[in-house]
Amino acid sequence: MDLGPRARVAFAAAWIGGQAALVLTAPWRTDHVFGFRMFPEASTMEIHLSRRVVGGRLLPAPRGEWSAVDQEGQRRHFSWRDRVRDPILGAVDARVFASYGVDAQLARLARALDDVATHTDEDAETEQLQADVSVSRNGRDPVAVSLVSIRRGR
Repeated sequence: MDLGPRARVAFAAAWIGGQAALVLTAPWRTDHVFGFRMFPEASTMEIHLSRRVVGGRLLPAPRGEWSAVDQEGQRRHFSWRDRVRDPILGAVDARVFASYGVDAQLARLARALDDVATHTDEDAETEQLQADVSVSRNGRDPVAVSLVSIRRGR
């Protein structure tokens, strides 16, 4: 790419302006990408999965696993880890370090819940997935957070 002197200056100014905008807006993004943190967040989280079934009952899914009747009436086994391969989000019922901060992990967990809910079509019983998360920010007392997936269409 052969740019003239003015185009080079304009390109450099646009590049620097774009980088500055990314750095300055980092605090407003859940993952804080492009933001420098001298001391990272030292938070932990523990995810407990449940599923809301037809009729509204909430059933636990220990270790992220459950069995349910499929479309043909056969009982099948389902696992959270079949779709969620991330070592942090895949660690159900275990306390893990919340890499990149709790806000980033909760946002990723919300997307994972929706993904698993929409990709377990064979499960004819589950209407919605729920994650009850115990969050401890930087060694403080744990706080409970509940996230639910989108409701599966029938």
